[in-house]
Amino acid sequence: SLGPGELLVRYGTDEQKEYFLPRLANGTLIPCFGLTGPHSGSDATSLIGSDCVVSKHPVTGELGVVASFKKRYITLAPVAGVVGLGLNLSDPEGLLGGSGDEGFTVALLERGHEGLRMGPRHIPLNAAFMNGTVEGEDVWIPMSSILGGQERCGFGWNMFVECLAEGRGVSLPAGGIGAARRVVAGSAILKE
Repeated sequence: SLGPGELLVRYGTDEQKEYFLPRLANGTLIPCFGLTGPHSGSDATSLIGSDCVVSKHPVTGELGVVASFKKRYITLAPVAGVVGLGLNLSDPEGLLGGSGDEGFTVALLERGHEGLRMGPRHIPLNAAFMNGTVEGEDVWIPMSSILGGQERCGFGWNMFVECLAEGRGVSLPAGGIGAARRVVAGSAILKE
């Protein structure tokens, strides 16, 4: 999954880049995208059941979001250390104050973030990729964990479209080559 790295390079804050990029580059963190939900199918624009509301932390007063989400078929989720999570952000109290907008927003959460559950592997159609779930209810996410910071709230769709295409441009052809090799190897066995 090239996406979260690409997203960080293009849109991350300096602090996010300094923290995540070295860890992604050396393999300390494996990234994944949390986009597909149980009711979304392959519709990447559908964030049904992946909502967050801008709020202030009840103890510290820090601005952030409270999110609930259910994602499935997330490639690399069982082994990933960080997820780029697509959420539908709303701001009913106007707490963004003109910096950022409602709509598709991307949060960067590390495995172990309080309330985040990155589930076990599931194997749809015996796919070779590690697929799993990413879920959470009422998860507190500070604005520092929103990709690009508060001003990038509502800008997630643009980010995903630009970077997901690049990742798919690598993974899909690689998967096709792997499948073709398997067919060729299988046909060679049948000829013997």
